[in-house]
Amino acid sequence: MYVASPPPSEAAGLINAGKKRGLVVVVGVCEVSYSGRAAASLGPGRRLVIIKRDGTLLVHEAEKAQPRIWNPPGSSTAAYVEEGRLVVKSVRQRPFEIVRVVFYAVDFVAAFEVSSTDLVLVGTEKDLVEALVRNPSFIEEGLEIVGVEVPVEAGHVDILARDKEGRYVVIEVKRDLATHEAVFQLARYVESYKRKGHAARGVLVAGDISASAYEYLKRFGLQFVKVNPRELTVATYKSTTEK
Repeated sequence: MYVASPPPSEAAGLINAGKKRGLVVVVGVCEVSYSGRAAASLGPGRRLVIIKRDGTLLVHEAEKAQPRIWNPPGSSTAAYVEEGRLVVKSVRQRPFEIVRVVFYAVDFVAAFEVSSTDLVLVGTEKDLVEALVRNPSFIEEGLEIVGVEVPVEAGHVDILARDKEGRYVVIEVKRDLATHEAVFQLARYVESYKRKGHAARGVLVAGDISASAYEYLKRFGLQFVKVNPRELTVATYKSTTEK
């Protein structure tokens, strides 16, 4: 179901009926406000609004993967006309949050029958750790693995190794984007070994790293190694089966 440039009343009816089918997509010039645990707003601009059957509402702009404003599954969404304009309102009860989208113009509304299936994930974080243990040279030449999930005061070290100079190398592994939280975690682990009188350094291994995390990494004197989780796990699987 697809309608181009519908009047507000028709657009509201299409949204309310279509959201039960699976997925509703609305593109138009709108302004957006969020209130709840904080407050946020977006001035007038052309945006993509997605409404899912489970109550999820996402407001996207031209850049970045994450929506600018959203409400999670379990929210209630309704479309109606107010002062001649289409309004889409999403309400989450716990915690109480409201997203309100007011459209000045609607380019189109489309509703789709979209299915939900279980995700088959290839290369989990555990798989990545196991692949690195089998092939520590992906991190650094000459590393000798000491242990996996090694307990320390602040938690568990994903991989503990020694380098060519005999220093402990504390390795924190993240499958996807590493944030500043991963850097802080790694710094605590390294400090835990230093307090015991060991020579130690830290390496963060991940698919990518955020800009802020990289700045903290340099500040703490830690290292970053970028890996492709899928390629690494597939390469490890092939090397194992070929032996």
